[in-house]
Amino acid sequence: MWRIAMGTTAMLLAMGLGAQADFTIEDADGKLTVLENGNPVFVYNYETVKAPGKVPERYARACYIHPLYGLDGEVMTADFPLDHRHHRGVYWAWPETTIGDKRADVWACGGIYQRHEAWTAKEAGPDKAVIGTRNFWSYADAPDVPVGREEVSYTVYPADEKARVIDVDFKFTNITEQVVTFLGATGKGYGGFNIRPRVDRKPHVFTTKDGLQKEDALRYDTPWADITSHPKSGPVSGAAIFQHPGNPGYPHHGWIFRHYSFLGVCWPHLDPYRLDPGESFQLRYRLLVHRGTAEDAKVAERFQQYSAP
Repeated sequence: MWRIAMGTTAMLLAMGLGAQADFTIEDADGKLTVLENGNPVFVYNYETVKAPGKVPERYARACYIHPLYGLDGEVMTADFPLDHRHHRGVYWAWPETTIGDKRADVWACGGIYQRHEAWTAKEAGPDKAVIGTRNFWSYADAPDVPVGREEVSYTVYPADEKARVIDVDFKFTNITEQVVTFLGATGKGYGGFNIRPRVDRKPHVFTTKDGLQKEDALRYDTPWADITSHPKSGPVSGAAIFQHPGNPGYPHHGWIFRHYSFLGVCWPHLDPYRLDPGESFQLRYRLLVHRGTAEDAKVAERFQQYSAP
């Protein structure tokens, strides 16, 4: 069994989880904001965010993080970007899901949407903050009829001088009487847990277990990856995704790197994953938000600590 150590301050520090802090949670206008010592960590949009301006209404969406903030208060993520209106901050989505014989494209807001159902946790204390949410999927033409259920939690630990840890846990359950199949985009494989950084914070640098990656990729074999932004103004900062060793298919080989501003860990990539009625799958990741480069934040070392049994 794999466990994430937590409890005493010494254990937290040893794993790069910081010391004690004062976490608070604010709930207003369909958004939940997590703060550490009064400074925002992220905003979780649990109610539908309407498409702005002339963006088509179909791109309205809910159940995602934006903004994600850096340790110096900088907004790291984008929402409704010009090049891909469906991209949104930090989120879970798949383009080729099918429910029975009906397509369910949560990725591109293709007629099916994630909707908030209930909170399973809203806790803030001196050593962590926890948000737990239960969401359901439903088609646009039947918004009150659930066809899938998500249970998602975000656990935030106190930042140290270089980084902040956010553990994410996602569980999907087939609540229909039909087979549900998950699959990455045809021929490319993308779909899963994603980060969309701001375009105006380019250039972006990708780092993996093999070092710097200068080319875009649709299939890359690494247990972790980092995207660091080097803006013309503002601080250099980045975010890494660590795969939990207990994930199905670990380590996922289908990472997507896009230097225009995108990092995603793609599961199940091009291998269909079938869920019979009542079945579930669980995916866990660690999101490491850091100052400076991946090397500055010792991202590789922090992954080794995270992945140790």
